[in-house]
Amino acid sequence: MPRILLVMSLLVAPCLPARAQQTDSLAGPAPDSLRAAPTGWLRLAAAGEPAPLPHFVTVQPLLSRVAGVQVTPYSGAPGAQALVRIRGAASLSGNAQPLYVVDGAPVFQNTFTPNNYSGNPTAFFRPIEASELEANPLLSIPAEDIETIEVLKGALETAQYGFQGINGVIRITTRRGRVGQTRLHYAGYGGVQQARTRYDLLDAQEYAQLGNDVDTNFGTRPRYSAAEVAAFGKGTDWQAEILRAAALHEHQVSLDGGTDKTRYYASAGYLNQQGVVRQSSLVRYNARAFVAHQFTNRFRAEAGVGLSQTQQRLPVYDLLTRTVLAPPIYPVRNPDGSYAKVIFEGNNPVQLLDEAYQRPRQNRVLGRLAGYYTLAPGLTLEVQATLERSVLHSQLFGPGISNPFFFRPGGQYVDNRATYEQWVVQPALRYRRAFADGRHTVGAALQAVRQSYEYQDENLNYLPGQEGSVGGSTSTSQVQVQSLLLTADYTFAGRYQVQGSLRRDQALFGNLDPEWLPGVQATWHAGQEAFLHGQTVVSKLDARVGWGLTSGTGHTSPGQAGGVAWYAPNYPPNTPAQQWLFRREQVRQFDAGLALGLWQDQLSVTLGAYQRRMHLEARTAQGSLAGIDGTEVLNKGLELTVAGAWQAGPVRGTTTLAAALNSNRLALPTDPAAGPVYGIYHRTEDGQPLSSFYGYDYQGLTANGLPYFRDIDNNGIITPADQVLLGSGLPRRLLSISQDLAWRRFSLLTQLDGLFGYQMLNTTLLNLDEPAGGYNSSGRVRNRWTPTNTATDVPRAGGHPILERTSPYTLQSGNHLRLSSLTLSYKVWNTDTRQISVWAGANNLFILTNYRGYDPNVSSAGASSTQAGLDAGSYPTARTILLGIKATL
Repeated sequence: MPRILLVMSLLVAPCLPARAQQTDSLAGPAPDSLRAAPTGWLRLAAAGEPAPLPHFVTVQPLLSRVAGVQVTPYSGAPGAQALVRIRGAASLSGNAQPLYVVDGAPVFQNTFTPNNYSGNPTAFFRPIEASELEANPLLSIPAEDIETIEVLKGALETAQYGFQGINGVIRITTRRGRVGQTRLHYAGYGGVQQARTRYDLLDAQEYAQLGNDVDTNFGTRPRYSAAEVAAFGKGTDWQAEILRAAALHEHQVSLDGGTDKTRYYASAGYLNQQGVVRQSSLVRYNARAFVAHQFTNRFRAEAGVGLSQTQQRLPVYDLLTRTVLAPPIYPVRNPDGSYAKVIFEGNNPVQLLDEAYQRPRQNRVLGRLAGYYTLAPGLTLEVQATLERSVLHSQLFGPGISNPFFFRPGGQYVDNRATYEQWVVQPALRYRRAFADGRHTVGAALQAVRQSYEYQDENLNYLPGQEGSVGGSTSTSQVQVQSLLLTADYTFAGRYQVQGSLRRDQALFGNLDPEWLPGVQATWHAGQEAFLHGQTVVSKLDARVGWGLTSGTGHTSPGQAGGVAWYAPNYPPNTPAQQWLFRREQVRQFDAGLALGLWQDQLSVTLGAYQRRMHLEARTAQGSLAGIDGTEVLNKGLELTVAGAWQAGPVRGTTTLAAALNSNRLALPTDPAAGPVYGIYHRTEDGQPLSSFYGYDYQGLTANGLPYFRDIDNNGIITPADQVLLGSGLPRRLLSISQDLAWRRFSLLTQLDGLFGYQMLNTTLLNLDEPAGGYNSSGRVRNRWTPTNTATDVPRAGGHPILERTSPYTLQSGNHLRLSSLTLSYKVWNTDTRQISVWAGANNLFILTNYRGYDPNVSSAGASSTQAGLDAGSYPTARTILLGIKATL
């Protein structure tokens, strides 16, 4: 922790105000001066601008620059999804992702979840990588195609998205060209990746000696002689056999231009990312086109389409677990070249790598057509239609099996095909006028939204060596959602502003009642008051307060379960016995904030506070569902953003700090049937935070080196009744620090991100930290108890199954501070019409942490709010070194 504080102090110090112009690579609130909503607004450098934001494969890591936003990848695999959690957890959903809105349309709500290969003998938890085949949807929109990103988290803002706004909204606007002559842009980079760290494991001699110690403690003959132990040497480094340094490169070409009446933009790109696990990879192709034309003074039309294809090869989800558990005394191959048998672990990790893998290929289309017609001054009619289509084809291959009793060759086991298609139609009528020389400003809008989607999938199962499929399944589903949104706002004299919205949402499946979801916000633009005129210190002062209601009923992705309806089993349709099970989460949010700008906004401070209360409604056709209906989650927090532009001689800089505090607790109904919310490794009781870890209170060792746990009920035995609360997997504190420096033609961009106040359970270390002598063990076991080494918390050699359960012995702090990105760029050529810059950068360069896995910021449970803080053999995250060029010609 002292090292973390030292780094923070060095970076925050330049926030002291100085008179300099702030760069435009990162902006605070949206540019409308009357927009005081608590929006996090990021502007990516326009095409051809030489100083981009730090570069990542997707733009999601940039979102952590917004206070209150946590970005956690599911794993480090190429193309992996990422959890984006906004203002903590206020939902019991299994997939609590925000709503993504691209160019005004809600998209990316589907998740492909066909069956997958399983079989990890040491884990009872099935990680998200074993069930989701969806490549990260943000791969379909490269950073070079994005103009702005907004994070909508305020009470009014989220209420305007109704029963899809429960987890916040990420609004993306893509590039649309600019007026001027046609210009050609190129952005590309290449680099190398490697696993940032590796597990500390026993080598072959240490493993053999551990086995001998186990035998000695059990009073049996040691399994290896001294000569055999010495002959083992270091043995096989299974991690070295699996991991590698891997290349990646990306190229994006675009052109844009336009006249007063027509604007256009077109781009094409290619990404090739080899994974740090051998044979894993991601390849993406993408293309995008946009055109807008002003046909008359009253009518304007826009059309755009984006195409992408991702091709992945991914190892089975438990490969890394099997790799680190494999005993190092066995070779990779036999003298005849066949795969060697690996006893205890059961599978040769290299054979699994070569023969067991998933190969998904996904095509996406996102098309949009919009028209805008001015009916009268200030009154506009808009109509927008959006098509989203995604097609997945994935093949699963399994390893060959050969033993004295059975033989089966390796080959294809599963063939998955799925199609998702969504249509969104959004007509809207918008009005905005100013009266009395701008003293009164009135705005109103009425918008209808109709979403309809269809999902189809087919899964075929195979047995290698047999002709044809041996079974399978198909399914089809259709959902329609329709909404009506009314918004209004009034501003008096540029100082007092009131905004309100009312949304009616109806899901056209099941017997679901419509939802009415209002929102309101009042803002005082105190900086416009007469008592602040004429001074040079305070340039902006806004105060706001808001209230809004959202829900999750409109999230239709599997696992979201904001509102789910289905038939109870064993009842034929259209009979009185048929019943509907229904669940709906509604969140009431209250928030308030203050935005302060000093010295012409060279120093800006934004402070916000919020409280969210989720109420769960669960019922059947016969009434409320006992023990579940009425469950609540209470969530509250504080957010702070400080940004300062400064200059020291020829060096200009912008320093931004975004920090957030968050807490939540579960409130169960008073119904006697109510009980805890369970996960495989979690249990959340009434009054406790979501994703709570309960386990046995490890007290150390007895005099003879055996593990000792506190007997809570003093009955002389350790039972589940002795479990206590050990922490939560949800971070309580978020921190992001970005530092942008410029000197002559050089610029340096730095981004540090930290998560604090949470626990991680590494399910692989549950076995590695046990000195059992079967699977391999972690380096921690070197310090095991012996008669001459009693000052330790590691038990003596032998099997201790209770150590494989959650306890302070197995839980770890997830606290960390990460140098997420470091980018140095140089402007080689910079004129009005041509710019060329070169840059060198690094991502994930270092992490200050005590965590002993590959990375403390992964989520094997995906976006679940009730199973956070799990690392179930996750694919390693990579340290990346890049060289790139950006040019406009």
